[in-house]
Amino acid sequence: MSPTSLKISLQLLQLGGEVDLLEALKMEYRLSQRCCEKHDFVEGVRALLIDKDNNPKWKPPTVGEVSQELVDSHFAPLPEREELVL
Repeated sequence: MSPTSLKISLQLLQLGGEVDLLEALKMEYRLSQRCCEKHDFVEGVRALLIDKDNNPKWKPPTVGEVSQELVDSHFAPLPEREELVL
């Protein structure tokens, strides 16, 4: 339900059909690492599992406020951890 996650998911669906399996897996790995580093993942866990208030405070709070730069930053190569060995 995070607005940022919604826009990331849309971009992932759009890009997913254009890459081969190896690149898709690398992209998914990058996203998993980046999403865990960001505020919304921690906030979602807090709201659902810790405080159980089901009232997350997303940053940014609306889809319209999620910049393309923020979305693109999730897809950028990871420093030092980029090599996904399969």
